Amino acid sequence: FGGDNLQNILKTFRVSDDMPVEAPQVTKALDNVQEQVEEKYREIREQILQFDDVLNNQRKLAYNRRQENLFATPEATIEKFAEYNKQTIADIVKAQTSDDGSVDVDKIMEKIGQFFPQAAQFVAAGDLAGADQEGVEAFVSVAVDEVFRQKISDLDKKAEAEERPANSLARSANYINLVTIDNAWSDHLQNMEDLKENVILRKYQNLDPVAEYKEESFQRFQGLLDKMRFNAVYSLWQSL
Repeated sequence: FGGDNLQNILKTFRVSDDMPVEAPQVTKALDNVQEQVEEKYREIREQILQFDDVLNNQRKLAYNRRQENLFATPEATIEKFAEYNKQTIADIVKAQTSDDGSVDVDKIMEKIGQFFPQAAQFVAAGDLAGADQEGVEAFVSVAVDEVFRQKISDLDKKAEAEERPANSLARSANYINLVTIDNAWSDHLQNMEDLKENVILRKYQNLDPVAEYKEESFQRFQGLLDKMRFNAVYSLWQSL
């Protein structure tokens, strides 16, 4: 301890100035402080290890997803993006469906134009008017999938005519997916670091930092997976 710190400790424990530092009362006071400091840091280290376990589990899932994409066949990549398209449409329609079941067709049309611009011309507001959530989702999904499959066929025919390798859309989709995974994971790491600092302070609200971290990190990871898919779908369709 420094001189000022020692003086503060002695004052805290009401030790007189003329008492020797090696006196039993002083030694006991210093030991108590040292034990408290060690216990505090032990608790912090245990929490950090538990935080790291949570993040490592997420890292494994993210890296597995990246590896699957890296070594996917063209056919597997196309089917993955076809499923991504369908899931994204479901999310769009769900977000624009109110509690009473009414669907905001205009807002859905706007989102379809943003995410699936080439398919928007094949979906009219009149086609969706009066349909429920399931009906709107089904109609849009069919239209988007038909445009998607036709685009694949057109690009392959063009490649064949120009004597270039086929599966250009699959290669583009694969690359886009890898980039979006890497970018989203990088952002997620920073978000998790911010979360760690935040939950530690919640101890002073009588909350369990580890439990808080586990719950919020799960929610954020689910959001991460959705972000990866949304960004991949959006980027691919902008490139078609």
